[in-house]
Amino acid sequence: MHLGCLSAGKAFIREVARTGQTIGTVHTLGALHHGHAELIRRAASENDVAIVTVYPNKTQLRPGGSYDFDLDADIGHALRAGATAVISSNDTEMFPPGYRTFVSQGDYHLRLDGPEAYLKEAVTGAIRWICYARPTRSYFGLKDIGQAILVKRAVADLLLDCEIRFVPTVRYRNGVPISSRLRRFSRSELDELSCLFTALNHSRKEIAQGASSVKDLLAGATSQIAFRQFKLDFVRIVGADNFEDLEQVKLPFIIVAAATAHGLRVFDSIYIPDQDTLLNGPPDVWIDLPEKS
Repeated sequence: MHLGCLSAGKAFIREVARTGQTIGTVHTLGALHHGHAELIRRAASENDVAIVTVYPNKTQLRPGGSYDFDLDADIGHALRAGATAVISSNDTEMFPPGYRTFVSQGDYHLRLDGPEAYLKEAVTGAIRWICYARPTRSYFGLKDIGQAILVKRAVADLLLDCEIRFVPTVRYRNGVPISSRLRRFSRSELDELSCLFTALNHSRKEIAQGASSVKDLLAGATSQIAFRQFKLDFVRIVGADNFEDLEQVKLPFIIVAAATAHGLRVFDSIYIPDQDTLLNGPPDVWIDLPEKS
């Protein structure tokens, strides 16, 4: 089922709430892919109703840019993955004249990926959808670990009655995490980009074997990266509680890196919340690479 405006979606949500069914939500910008499908499958399997929202939030996109998505294709993708309903909206509904409210979390939104990531706006968009849909559970991928952690913090701070569920990153078998931005890259570029995950995972293994100096770990990770078509922007190891750079590794932490090509910055990260993940690696979901192009 597709509900093409906020009022239609709200009527459906009220009916679901009236019957006492649990709701799982997945909030997207559109351009759905295998990563979104994994979120939707989890939401559908753990709740009576799975709702997917599709709206390319203009406040978290680069000013003046456009977001390429096909709503009909997204609806089909979501329903095939198990969604009960897809709710879509537009700028007129979401940002009427006079809109001025954003979720403030100090400078945390700047600490992980920098101002180009528009993390404050992404968190605000997610919280608005959670307030709208009142889900029992809402699902966020570990690929966007900064957003996932900050949304969970905001839900707790604002006393919202919703459980935030983290879902493993979906990766191609060469290690590249699935992202809408990857549509812009060729197979050869995806193959090149795979060294980013190799570097991050190399650091994880070094830490599991007892290494703790972040300076040395970053030097080792950088040596694993050989780009021709990309530019390496950074590799960092930060605390998962505050996103601040560490000098000595301590749990929980995030190993994060970014690279740029075609004017687009792509991120990869490994979230290490506990000793088991450190030793065995994150529970990523692996899928086959697209055909070469």
